[in-house]
Amino acid sequence: MRYLREHTALDIFETDEEVMKANNNVWPDNKLKNEVLVPKTTRRIIAQQNAIYLASYIPDELLREAKAKGFTIVLLDISLEALVARNKNRMKIENYDDATPWLQMQLSNFNKLNAAGLIDLTIYGESSIEVLANKITKIADT
Repeated sequence: MRYLREHTALDIFETDEEVMKANNNVWPDNKLKNEVLVPKTTRRIIAQQNAIYLASYIPDELLREAKAKGFTIVLLDISLEALVARNKNRMKIENYDDATPWLQMQLSNFNKLNAAGLIDLTIYGESSIEVLANKITKIADT
């Protein structure tokens, strides 16, 4: 996300940031986050043109809405081991909470979305940041 913001002119959005903004910079409980704030912020973003929305969770019905509006749904394919390593790094460097308990559930959800035909493209997510940004930029240009 940071790399794309620093090296492109694309409009980049990220779920956690948008949820925090919508909730006066306070992290909400899961019910408020998932039932109110994620749908609200996602609908605002998919109403825009040429937005890049980075998310680990968007309800299926909102993915269908995004696809109907012309969004391309891209999955970064990342192993559990790589997610765990990234999580440890974020906890150490950026003081994030431990997301380990949810990582396997996220991967299972991604498989479900793929099986449901909601994923348009899959990109190998363990490439360098520069390679990933280049691929995302090319997708955004089409």
